[in-house]
Amino acid sequence: MLAVSAATALVPAAGSVLSAAPALADPTVSGGETRVVDIALADVPLVEADRAVARELTEQPATMVGVTWPADSDAPEVQVQGLSLEGEWSPWIPLETAEDPETGEAAAGTEAGWTGEISALRIRAELDGEDVTESLVAHVITTSAAPADEETPQLTGPDATITQEEQSSSMSTMSTMSTTAAKNPATPRLGSGAPSFVSRATWGADESSVRATSSADRLKAVVIHHTAGTNSYTASQSAQLVRGIQAYHVGTLGWSDIGYNILVDKYGQVFEGRGGGLHRNIVGAHAYGFNTGSFGISVLGDYSSTTLPSAGRRAIAQIAGWKLLSTFQPAVTAKASWTPGTGTRFPAGQTVSLPRIMGHRDVNYTECPGLNLYRQFGTIRTEAQSASDSGWTKHLRAFESAGGSAVLGTVVKSAHSTGPYNATVLTEGLVIDQGGGASAYVCPTATSWQSSWGRPAGKPYQDGDRVVQAFSYGMSALNGRYRRFAPTKFEDVPPGRAYYFDINDLVDAGVVHGYGGTTYRPEELTRRDHMVVFIYRALGSPAFTPPSTSPFSDVPTSHSFYKEVCWAAAKRISIGFTDGTFRPAETIRRGAVASLLYHAAGSPPASPADAAQFSDVAATSGYATAIGWLAKTGISRGYSDGTFRPLNRVPRDQMAAFLWRWTRVI
Repeated sequence: MLAVSAATALVPAAGSVLSAAPALADPTVSGGETRVVDIALADVPLVEADRAVARELTEQPATMVGVTWPADSDAPEVQVQGLSLEGEWSPWIPLETAEDPETGEAAAGTEAGWTGEISALRIRAELDGEDVTESLVAHVITTSAAPADEETPQLTGPDATITQEEQSSSMSTMSTMSTTAAKNPATPRLGSGAPSFVSRATWGADESSVRATSSADRLKAVVIHHTAGTNSYTASQSAQLVRGIQAYHVGTLGWSDIGYNILVDKYGQVFEGRGGGLHRNIVGAHAYGFNTGSFGISVLGDYSSTTLPSAGRRAIAQIAGWKLLSTFQPAVTAKASWTPGTGTRFPAGQTVSLPRIMGHRDVNYTECPGLNLYRQFGTIRTEAQSASDSGWTKHLRAFESAGGSAVLGTVVKSAHSTGPYNATVLTEGLVIDQGGGASAYVCPTATSWQSSWGRPAGKPYQDGDRVVQAFSYGMSALNGRYRRFAPTKFEDVPPGRAYYFDINDLVDAGVVHGYGGTTYRPEELTRRDHMVVFIYRALGSPAFTPPSTSPFSDVPTSHSFYKEVCWAAAKRISIGFTDGTFRPAETIRRGAVASLLYHAAGSPPASPADAAQFSDVAATSGYATAIGWLAKTGISRGYSDGTFRPLNRVPRDQMAAFLWRWTRVI
């Protein structure tokens, strides 16, 4: 056994990193666990193998391996060789240099390559014809079978995955191995016609190690890769490969999650890759300069000189055709325009037209996905177009009938089940069905939509500085980049009613309340004492001790709002009438509301001239300054005929508008 300097991490199939084990300790790894041992090759003996020098790690069990080097070094050519359990050395397996997802340049390491079960390992690396293994670190990966791996049916063709319904039982088994909740949303039930796939929960993704992923507002292409490594794996071992790749991408290369959106094996099994949901345009780490707006599919194995079996090819075609169709791009063989930055095959800033299904080598300096797989692209595109042509188009037809992308924008979330709906979410609209026909809606807040909102109940319209829209169960608002939704609180303030948001916001702030929890009575006129109470609450109910003797003849100390009325008088917000009364039950008028709000704001600088825009507010009016201040601050713009109507009585809905806008100003 070698005495080497190493760091070991044991990663559960769906859980946290366990405590480190000593280097080359008990090699037993089981139950879907993945062990990564980091070994400095400078500490490993040099041997001669096949007329070249290599580092030989004897008695080193593994199933995969990756290699890294100092960040300031050029990328060497790295090959590995494994000793099978039967005692035979494998052919040399080239490890492809990984691509830094941040810079697009070669990363300081290779991709992880599958070796199969081996008991020892040789690594050779050359740069300009010289051995450079001394500066390298080997990341020796040992994967293991999980119970769910055997439960996946060993079928061929594009149907070689289990449906999401069938995955539920195996998910429960694997979930017991997870120690933390997923940081990214899981894929929901997808719309009709989506290919079946093995979910992250089923293949045993380690959700404790990943970071949050992001998504794009538009999908433009599918990019095809291969993982490299040997093609000698069984169908039941494919999940091990995926777990090993994730452990290496996250733990060794430091990426937020596995780089690919989907992984496909040679048997046609489809594995969910990077987290965040297959219905979203998740930004991957697979094609620098093209990660945003592309969907990365990687085939397990090396297809430089080997032809991918038809089962794997058809699986790629089916998933690519579905992804493009579900984002309303049915012309699979068409092209899309890109304007990449630096680090790609193209001059920075130059607009290029590329196929919607393309290879990694089409955009970056790499041989990926292997020459023989690349030669199959014509067939893959034809089969993908066939899958699209025969696919589910209910939402696409509704989208096109509504005006297409010019009206509804681009797909952010393809068809998926959410609440009682099957929905496609676009940048400017929604397509929804509930088992019958699909309907398309213009919706400026679509990217924030949730099924709890219900369907749009009307077209969006301008309301002051914001665009609002009624839904079945509330209203949405868009003000610049700020989006919000307010659920319906009262049966007499339905979505679409004037002052809907003002009423709801005041209720949420605890300033006003409804009646019996079900009604607000928006047309009920506002009393003077109630208006004072609302202002008092809006200011945070400041501390105040009322006098033992009332300042008003008609407001006894036993009055329900005695404290608030006395507070308003003490602060000179409302001093009542000259006859010594306050007239608490009298309904308040618009001019008086303006006066209360102005004085409660501290009587800020204002002039009667500010009210000159209103034909019915004389400069000599006692309310002119207060009304002018309301107009200047935008709290009230009056009526469209140029009047303010200061003597009009104020119903509760208008009161809410006055008061809520006032709270935004003071």
